[in-house]
Amino acid sequence: MSVLSPLLFLYTLVYLGMMIGDFAARDKFDMPAGMMAVYITLLGAYAGDKEIRRWLGKELPPKMGSVFVYLWLIFFLTAFVIRSFVPSFIIPGDLTPVALQVLGVFFGSKASKKIYEIKTGKGEETASREEMILQRIRDKGKVKRKEIMDALKLSDSSVGRILNEMERKKQIQQVGEYKDTYYVLPPS
Repeated sequence: MSVLSPLLFLYTLVYLGMMIGDFAARDKFDMPAGMMAVYITLLGAYAGDKEIRRWLGKELPPKMGSVFVYLWLIFFLTAFVIRSFVPSFIIPGDLTPVALQVLGVFFGSKASKKIYEIKTGKGEETASREEMILQRIRDKGKVKRKEIMDALKLSDSSVGRILNEMERKKQIQQVGEYKDTYYVLPPS
């Protein structure tokens, strides 16, 4: 287990709690300098570690990181709404940069995950792609790689990964070579 996850969890709770306290005290509390820099560095290290593990095939079980993104954004929105109606409330100076950076790291991680799923042929879309290929073979008896590329609007290499994975799982069978290659259902 990575030490970054519990450390980030604890730091997020403390930092968010202190920022909520600062807002509620109407800027009578001084946030310690440097907390944001440490938080963003810790968040970046955690996200980087998570993505490296994913790409190396050593992914850890999912955590509840997206909950913290929602908490930061809900607090951000709530603080701005309250400030709009009650000008005596002061928005903590770190709040906007932290909320934006947390959101950036979150979407960067989501983008990396999506790219990983596309590159490896994993994810929700893969099952529907595989089912589409299987249905096409059932309907026509066989299917060529080019037909699948056109139907799925994917590159040759992406279709190749999907077909290789389907062959490995014995869902389909390759017949022929080079341009004469087509795919059929394996014999029962």
